[in-house]
Amino acid sequence: MKIALVRFRPFARGGAETTLRYLLRGFVDRGHEVRVFGAGAGPQSAESSLPGARYVPVPVWGGKAARLLSFAVNCRKALRQADADVVLSLERTLYQQVYRAGDGCHREWLRRREPFLSPLEKLGQRLRLFHRVMLYLELRVFTDPGLRLVIANSRQVREEIQHHYGVAPDKIRVIFNGLDRERYQPLAGPDREALARRLGAPKGARVVLFVGSGFRRKGLVWLIEAFAGVSDPQAQLWVVGHDSSWRYPELAARLGVGGRVKFWGSQADTAPFYQAATVLALPTIYDPCSNVVLEALGCGTPVITTAANGAAEFLTSGVNGTVIAQPDDVRALTQALEEFLELGQGYRTREAAATAVAHLSWENTVQQSLEVLEEAVQETR
Repeated sequence: MKIALVRFRPFARGGAETTLRYLLRGFVDRGHEVRVFGAGAGPQSAESSLPGARYVPVPVWGGKAARLLSFAVNCRKALRQADADVVLSLERTLYQQVYRAGDGCHREWLRRREPFLSPLEKLGQRLRLFHRVMLYLELRVFTDPGLRLVIANSRQVREEIQHHYGVAPDKIRVIFNGLDRERYQPLAGPDREALARRLGAPKGARVVLFVGSGFRRKGLVWLIEAFAGVSDPQAQLWVVGHDSSWRYPELAARLGVGGRVKFWGSQADTAPFYQAATVLALPTIYDPCSNVVLEALGCGTPVITTAANGAAEFLTSGVNGTVIAQPDDVRALTQALEEFLELGQGYRTREAAATAVAHLSWENTVQQSLEVLEEAVQETR
């Protein structure tokens, strides 16, 4: 097949861009011809960053909202002129036969976010042009008569799309993100403890891990507050990811745990942090299906997250993690931390974590995605 892949920023380091690169590699390895459509010229090494594919730059202009809209309009023109059998878009655009909703449902994200905003922020959210453009494009995707199939990366996202846009259930396929089995794998107890020591944890200290950027959406404030209530005075909280705000170190210091909260910044390789941690905590306001959760489980690390995270379906409370109802429920979060700072040391808990995602692989994700594309091609004909 001749496949067109669409992503606004295909060279970024986010979860959707990682998915694009794995899909691209899998499609090319199986003999398909792939072109990637993205905003602007991209880096000088654009095509070397997308091995086996041709990069097609799409003109964009203006501010954030205008760039999104101009990308959608100009991408439609470019795709109509392209000789592609099928268009798989990982972006909300105006032209695709298959849409992969890896970013979740924007309308649902706004709904879940609103209770945590000030009155002025709520007004800004409702009036902001960026959100209005996103909602317009999202509506256009799901009402486009040319759209054949939708790929959701969790059952949660499938239900959100059905609820907000009335998309027929038989038009949506749930295909989970894959997992790099070579990178994300458990370590034996002694090796895990030695790794934690090399990363700076005191001997015998148990580690709560947070991984993610955009700390406000991911609920880091509530995690620091909950961590301050943990009874173990030797426990550590490691924060991996980038955020420009200094409020988080200041909050940790004010709560008396500044010396036990370490901010690592962005890390090219997060696998050692998962492997060394006792438990991962991600009290997110909204996540379609957090790769961080899948990666932590793959390393045998139990997870605490919220019911607003599509990856919560991989958790069995009390066995390999806990799902809390609300991200700002600090008491429930503290209780979950207490529980899994203890259970997260045990073999059975870590084995249950790894087993929950043992069926995930990028090979499966690629194959299932190709089957959806082939089905879409048959429907188009």
